[in-house]
Amino acid sequence: MMRIIRRLALAGLTAAALAAVAAAGLFLSGWRRYRALEPSIVEKMDQYYQDLTEPGRESYMLSDDEVFQVPYMASSLSAAAEPTRILDARDRLIAEFAVEGGQYVRSPEDIPGYLKKALVASEDAHFYEHRGVDWPATARAAFFTLTRLRRVQGGSTLTQQLAKQMFTTRKKTLSRKIFELFCARKLEEKFTKDQILLMYLNFAYFGHACFGVESASRFYFGKPAAALGVGEAAMLVGMIPNPNKYSPLDAPALAHARLRTVLRRMVRRGYLTEGEAARVEADFWASFRGRPAAAEVSFWRTRVNRAPYVVEFVRRRMLKSVTKERLLKGGLVIRTTFDLDAQGAAQQALAEGLARENAGRSTGTVEGALAALSPADGAMLALVGGSGFTFQNQLDRADGARRLMGSAVKPFIYGAAFESGRWTPDSVIDDAPISLPGYDGREWEPRNYGGKYFGRVTLAEALHKSLNSVAIRLLQQVSLERVVAALSAATGLAPSHWPRNLTLALGTADVTPVEMAQAYAPLIGGGRGVRAWWLREVDGRDGRVLIPGGPPTTEGPVVFSTTTCRTLVETMKGVLAPGGSAYGAAAREGFRVPAAGKTGTTNGYRDAWFSGVTPDLAAAVWVGRDDGSPMGAGKAGGAVAAPIWMRFVKTFYLDRPTRDF
Repeated sequence: MMRIIRRLALAGLTAAALAAVAAAGLFLSGWRRYRALEPSIVEKMDQYYQDLTEPGRESYMLSDDEVFQVPYMASSLSAAAEPTRILDARDRLIAEFAVEGGQYVRSPEDIPGYLKKALVASEDAHFYEHRGVDWPATARAAFFTLTRLRRVQGGSTLTQQLAKQMFTTRKKTLSRKIFELFCARKLEEKFTKDQILLMYLNFAYFGHACFGVESASRFYFGKPAAALGVGEAAMLVGMIPNPNKYSPLDAPALAHARLRTVLRRMVRRGYLTEGEAARVEADFWASFRGRPAAAEVSFWRTRVNRAPYVVEFVRRRMLKSVTKERLLKGGLVIRTTFDLDAQGAAQQALAEGLARENAGRSTGTVEGALAALSPADGAMLALVGGSGFTFQNQLDRADGARRLMGSAVKPFIYGAAFESGRWTPDSVIDDAPISLPGYDGREWEPRNYGGKYFGRVTLAEALHKSLNSVAIRLLQQVSLERVVAALSAATGLAPSHWPRNLTLALGTADVTPVEMAQAYAPLIGGGRGVRAWWLREVDGRDGRVLIPGGPPTTEGPVVFSTTTCRTLVETMKGVLAPGGSAYGAAAREGFRVPAAGKTGTTNGYRDAWFSGVTPDLAAAVWVGRDDGSPMGAGKAGGAVAAPIWMRFVKTFYLDRPTRDF
């Protein structure tokens, strides 16, 4: 037993010795790297501080650097800020981001005392005692990180965080932390504590494209940083660790809790009494709620924003290719396929339709989405993701939320039947109650909408009336794999996405409105699937093409033959004609544009769809509640979604000629 204990002790000592040697090696490596770069580091420290504190020096700010990650507030891009513009298919302005040249606090004396105290209390309680590194906190954080006993707050000081912003990447490695230590020590040698705080606050990001405390103060509170009150200063400090999460505009509940946390830390440090903290918190929210609302709302500030959902759609995708700083202030020209006329028609139609649905409702807001594209190549024409883009309503339901498609799936079942050659629109089939073995051991007895059955009907009549029993019987006789293959080719979704049972006839698969519009496009696009695209090209501030765009270079997969597509379109015209599931909406709207489409409704009136085509566009409208709860009896696709679709199409054709298929 003693021999085993001695061996274990020896192994432990050996492991500890090896760990110590490895740590010493890393420390020595970091020190050598720092020493090699020290002259350049010192030069840049001086340059950063002078650029921030001496007006007129912005032209000397840094460009991209091969050695260091240049902080945005110390970059030439910030000094020479030029707004990025988003253009439509005819190069008309959709949006322009709002930018300003570097807005800085120029002197430590201009930083309010409570802003300094809030920052120190929240981020580095021993800031005024250490010399760049809080060794006890560093050792504690290292111990718990290595032992994984529990997660603790990191041991980085404000000076270390500033060094990271100035000279290192955000990649969390031990070697980076060691290099950062030496940079922090040098900062403490060269600058006073208040000068370090000045640089830190000027480099910090506060969300909503606010780089630096001066920009943030003017955006959130409409005043310079020097005029900040205690609550305002504490709120800005509270946002620094995660500005998107703690923004009082985006997430007021989390911002409430975060502000309270910062104020409590100020109390613990003796900067406020508990009574003062409570009064500051109450006064802050009373004042902030009375803040004038922004004239327009977007994730980032814009001077022009004629299509908020499109702007957010473009912004998210562009961030996969460029940094947020370059996207915001790099003077890019983003040329898209969106059509401002179509977009305006879509926004107006959806807003009016949802206003009608929500009139008189006290709870359970009904939302919606609309997507439209060119059937020729899939170029996106319009996209509206909800009732209105706000700080609390940023979900893009057109492209970012899938819902069950309901009877909008049926054209693909009928198309597979027509494609087989065994069926035509005039083929007759029984419309009668149907009972099938269910997967839970009970009988599955799906019913027609309204519980009505019509006996012997043609396939055309069945599609016009959206008869569930006929769709199920037809799917039984048509290859399920053939229908899944057509749906996959049309939507771009993998075959595994689709249920391999007869519930598919009722639309038990979920899609987005963009995918739905994309699925219907082949019906008038020659039978081949298209893939939605939106970017023509991105030009840099010098006018050169920075990112090429354009449609996919390969042909889409065959969905149906051109003959089948023509047959389907002719049949689907009847959905809007007398006897069709959308005829009531067409009659009320006075809709006479040559069009073909299909309604869709899911169980309990949870989802309402209308998807359709004209010779110039393929479009889909979804209406429902975000939580999937029922909208209420009668809220079917023909009653709720079809009128929105028709109003959009009517407005789309106000200034362009209509034509038949």
